[in-house]
Amino acid sequence: MEANAPPERPKNLCQVADYLLSPQSGVKKRDGVFNESRVTYFRGKGAVNSLLKPEFRQTAVGKELGELTREQAGELLGSMIPHQFFLKVERSDDPDVPKNVLQLVQYQSFSEDSVFVWRYEGSQLRSHLMAGGLLLIVLAGVMFPLWPVPLRLGVWYLSVGVLILLGLFFAMAIVRLILFCITYVILKPGIWIFPNLFEDVGFVDSFIPFWGWHEPEEPKEKQQSVKKSGKAIAGEEAQEEVHTQVVTDETADKISKRRPMVEDGVEDES
Repeated sequence: MEANAPPERPKNLCQVADYLLSPQSGVKKRDGVFNESRVTYFRGKGAVNSLLKPEFRQTAVGKELGELTREQAGELLGSMIPHQFFLKVERSDDPDVPKNVLQLVQYQSFSEDSVFVWRYEGSQLRSHLMAGGLLLIVLAGVMFPLWPVPLRLGVWYLSVGVLILLGLFFAMAIVRLILFCITYVILKPGIWIFPNLFEDVGFVDSFIPFWGWHEPEEPKEKQQSVKKSGKAIAGEEAQEEVHTQVVTDETADKISKRRPMVEDGVEDES
């Protein structure tokens, strides 16, 4: 074992570190320079807040630890420093040095106001699998002449089929545009074949309906004026509704609390 290698890391702390590195933790990761190499660092307060989230309690290690207080979360993160998951650093006081240049702090302890640089990269299984898959794809392409004849024929037919489909798509787009230009001159506002072809819809909905009239876009000024008038009308209606409701409530309240008096009868008679 190398002298500078980190000590053996407990499994539960590795799970905590994997959660902090995951997107669901919400810990903001910043790029910096430490020992002349690019690193990722974070603030202690963000790590504590992530351990207090319900998402952490749903993980395996979160269920094991239970609901943590802010002090317990800080102690948990502090116990990860001796295992070199991250190291406490600070920014240089020299105004000529960039702010993202970090320096190691001699006394290693956890605090929410401090900055920590990651020394743990997480599980590399996914990266190794992706690298192995890419290598296999490259080797398969290089060794294409050695493939069995039926397999090579299948790949050739598949590639020809994809090229034919692409050619048909481009031909349909060109015919569609030509037909629109002709109908725009003869039958305004023009006709589109498959009007939803380039819209943000599903594959089947792109070909439904078969044809449709061209719908010119309204000027932006007109759209804005329509929106403003709609908001003004809605605001007036809301004010009228609120005013009517307030008057009705006050009147009903006065009527319910009011008692018949002799003076009322005299005023009505007069």
